[in-house]
Amino acid sequence: MNRKQMNAEAQKLVQKAVEKIDDNPNEVRSYYELSVLLTELKDYEQAKQLLLKTSGLFSGKTELDLLNYGLGNVLYSAGDFQKAINYFRVVKGTKLNDNAILMIAQCEYALGDYKRSLAYALTTRNVGAKQLIASNFLALGDFQNARKYFDEVLANEPRNFDAIFQRGIIALILDGKEQADSYFEIAQKIDYKSFIKMKGQIIDIQKTIIAKQKK
Repeated sequence: MNRKQMNAEAQKLVQKAVEKIDDNPNEVRSYYELSVLLTELKDYEQAKQLLLKTSGLFSGKTELDLLNYGLGNVLYSAGDFQKAINYFRVVKGTKLNDNAILMIAQCEYALGDYKRSLAYALTTRNVGAKQLIASNFLALGDFQNARKYFDEVLANEPRNFDAIFQRGIIALILDGKEQADSYFEIAQKIDYKSFIKMKGQIIDIQKTIIAKQKK
């Protein structure tokens, strides 16, 4: 499918989403779904304006939670992590609260505040939190806990490229090249292009280990 065809298909999807709203303007999820579609198309400003305007049409806590959660996701996707946090923080309903906490943790991770990210990620019951917890422990240099959580992720998702690659990094630091290579070989088979892009991390760590051994 070429770009022109993709744009035409996207326009059809947007039109269908708009028609769904026209058919039932009192259904908040239809507005949310349109914002998700616009976000996927990287039309962040239009998605944001849609949700802001829609917020004035609803007063129920559940509806406003969904719209604020949507606004947080739009801003997160646009790279405006601090503003995204402000919207995720006001989501208090039990249905979305765990997801909102996880997204705050994701924002803090993106901002480089790994301790705050870890604190939030550890409080959520969301099953998707384990990989973020592992990544935070790795960023903080707690390799033992990082290994534990990445192993838990891989027990459920054995073909998770990022988890396998980072597990290889941990093995390189804690166990040596031979064990690390067993993870890197799997990672290459799953996503060779991504592996090549991230290979510099392996080289940098190997250089650091060699430098320490020489001291």
